[in-house]
Amino acid sequence: YIVQALVVHTNSTLQLWSKEGSERSFTTRQAKPSSPRNLTVIKNTLTSVSVTVNWQIPVFPNGRNFYVISYGIASDTTASFPATTRQNEAGTAPSYTLSDLQPFTSYTVWVQAVNREGSKRLTSDQSNLIKFRTLTDAPSQPLHLRYANTQSTSVGLRWRPPRHLNGVVAKYNIMLAEGRSVNSSTHSNKSLAVPMTVNGNTRIATVTNLTELTWYSVWIVAVNVQETGSKQLTSPPSNVKVFGTPGGPRSAPRTVRSNVSDVSAIIKWESPLNVLGSVDWYRVSFYNVTSSNPRKQIDYEYISGKDDKLMILYYLRPSTRYRIKIKAQTDEKLWTSAAFHYFTTTETGELPQPCRTPTVTKTTSSSVHLSLSCPIDDGSRLRDCRIKRYSIKFRRHNSGNRFWEKKSVSPLSQLVDLIPFTFYEIRLIAVYNAVYCNLIVVPSPSLVIKTDPVAPPPPRNVRVRTKNAKDVVIEWNLPRYVNGTVDRCRVGYRTGTGNRTYKATSSTSISLSSLKPDTTYTYIVQALVVHTNSTLQLWSKEGSERSFTTRQAKPSSPRNLTVIKNTLTSVSVTVNWQIPVFPNGRNFYVISYGIASDTTASFPATTRQNEAGTAPSYTLSDLQPFTSYTVWVQAVNREGSKRLTSDQSNLIKFRTLTDAPSQPLHLRYANTQSTSVGLRWRPPRHLNGVVAKYNIMLAEGRSVNSSTHSNKSLAV
Repeated sequence: YIVQALVVHTNSTLQLWSKEGSERSFTTRQAKPSSPRNLTVIKNTLTSVSVTVNWQIPVFPNGRNFYVISYGIASDTTASFPATTRQNEAGTAPSYTLSDLQPFTSYTVWVQAVNREGSKRLTSDQSNLIKFRTLTDAPSQPLHLRYANTQSTSVGLRWRPPRHLNGVVAKYNIMLAEGRSVNSSTHSNKSLAVPMTVNGNTRIATVTNLTELTWYSVWIVAVNVQETGSKQLTSPPSNVKVFGTPGGPRSAPRTVRSNVSDVSAIIKWESPLNVLGSVDWYRVSFYNVTSSNPRKQIDYEYISGKDDKLMILYYLRPSTRYRIKIKAQTDEKLWTSAAFHYFTTTETGELPQPCRTPTVTKTTSSSVHLSLSCPIDDGSRLRDCRIKRYSIKFRRHNSGNRFWEKKSVSPLSQLVDLIPFTFYEIRLIAVYNAVYCNLIVVPSPSLVIKTDPVAPPPPRNVRVRTKNAKDVVIEWNLPRYVNGTVDRCRVGYRTGTGNRTYKATSSTSISLSSLKPDTTYTYIVQALVVHTNSTLQLWSKEGSERSFTTRQAKPSSPRNLTVIKNTLTSVSVTVNWQIPVFPNGRNFYVISYGIASDTTASFPATTRQNEAGTAPSYTLSDLQPFTSYTVWVQAVNREGSKRLTSDQSNLIKFRTLTDAPSQPLHLRYANTQSTSVGLRWRPPRHLNGVVAKYNIMLAEGRSVNSSTHSNKSLAV
């Protein structure tokens, strides 16, 4: 722009415009732009995780536009959703690529133009809204694959769908390979027989046509189908599950046989031939098949696979038919097929005398030592019976659990690994030589014993909280697995190796008071446990001894502050004192002193510090000669940034020794006569004592140095 003036000349009607001059310029402010137009998706850029959108610039830019692109996950019917904002810088082409999107997800997008005027943003209205859905991608791995109902030729599988479907799962491929050490990542792309492909809506399947007694590795993959081209998108493999198929009929225990009497039976069998691993347990179940409801009569016991393949049944009914079912479980937790056997007990026969109740010779918290005895009636027709071995049956009293069995050929035996302070029911069975006796086993009456108690564990998570120099709080959690209830707890504490002081409480914390400041205490925490179903009370184990140190406190005053006389000079002195009766910490000392008259101690004091741990004495130096001082001392403890200062000690006074005075001042002469002169002067500034006399030194001459004449023999 230019600015001109129209001039009307004096005494004339002439009018002239001024010269144009140089052209100047200005720029108007930016304003709110109109909305961007025709926002669209560039279709060939759409993938499963990104897309490019473009638009036309506003009809009225009203400034130097940049653009804000907002987008979010939305349904097909609403645009009300959390939005994510990205920014396209001013001056760039009106397009933007949105990345890091979720596959197979519907999004809504809009764009706004923005001008910046200073710190103010001028934002347009929204452009048109557009919606799009990202393409299908491979799903994430299927989750929680597990197997169940393993048979000799089949297995059941269950799983959960992938966490990220990334499309519509078309199918699941179940991958199977023989062996236990199979890596799915190295097998998933190989040409493996796929035993089953199931619909993508399925979460359960049964794989058949397996081989018995074989280890298998199984995993699954989910498959999506791409929208264009029908390309299959396969997920990473699920976790690999390893299972073994049990044996068929050939894997059952073999050659089951029985030797029976009227009330007992011995069942024997041989190990199965075809198993994966070794036999860990045999499960033997039996029931009375002549009962009106035989299924309710089922009982069972477990026999260790390491023992003889033999089980003793007693308390049977005479003249009764029983069915036996035996299965083996391997150390790989696989069950074999079952073997079945039937037998019928005989009619009532003659019984020998039963075994005596076992005699307990010793009990501990985890074991019982027994003496076994089963007499033979030599006067009966069973006189040729011989005891082959003993069988001890035991279980927790009144538990209703099955009996465990321990075989012994010795009349002295022991049961181990028992639970402390627990009742056990014990029965003794004599196994007779079946060649000479038609009665096989004779049980003794039951014996009920209790194992010894054992001290419970100590309380847990013990911690100390310091309240002040003389009080602390000790807290803890109650012990676990105490086989009873905790009645109360106690804390035993001491200094050094002396006797402990005990303090009890019914809660899980206790306060200890009246302790010595700055003192290390060791302590233990114990719980008193009342055992279940008993009045027995036992203190828990002491555990390791712990320690805490109380805080420092204000000390008492230092004692007997005195001057060491032979150290007194005109400028220094050494004082000493005795330590406080109650140091209450690691003391250092503050020595305060000042000039004072003989009647008052109110004076400016100077403070010196004696470091902690040094001897209780201090040398004051740089004193003034022939001057009276008052001194006191205080003990100090430092607790963090806080100083704990004692009261003052006793006050002491002393006077430094006399020293040479400073020079006399302002010597001048007057009334000079032919044979005399008058002299005047002022006393020294520092008398350093009581001036006894002044010596007037005289020497003839004008260039006399007093320092070279003062010591000569001059006439005074």
